[in-house]
Amino acid sequence: MSNSVAKIVDRHLQIWNTRNAADRVTGIPSIYAEDVVIGEPAAWLSGFAGIEYAIKAVQAQMPGMDLAVTGPIQTTGDMSTYSWALAGKEGNPVVKGRDVITVKHERITSLYIFFDT
Repeated sequence: MSNSVAKIVDRHLQIWNTRNAADRVTGIPSIYAEDVVIGEPAAWLSGFAGIEYAIKAVQAQMPGMDLAVTGPIQTTGDMSTYSWALAGKEGNPVVKGRDVITVKHERITSLYIFFDT
């Protein structure tokens, strides 16, 4: 796994865990490509506004929860995948899943979110 991919994933999750909207909006362009695509079972979004919309929706549905990587990051070419959990301060996950991201020029160009059932 590339150390730069690990840093990108870390910054990506930091943005998703940021509660302050102004800080998120300022940080999004440093992590995501302007035309980033976000795909998940219930939504298909794109661009900086799409990322912000997705983050706000998760935070509204599950306030006080944080995302964390729960397994190794695997990379093939420009695609990487890792498992994650969304949990509160007590550490009990309420949602688990897997992301598949594409990284080009140190920016995430696509983010596909899969939920464990």
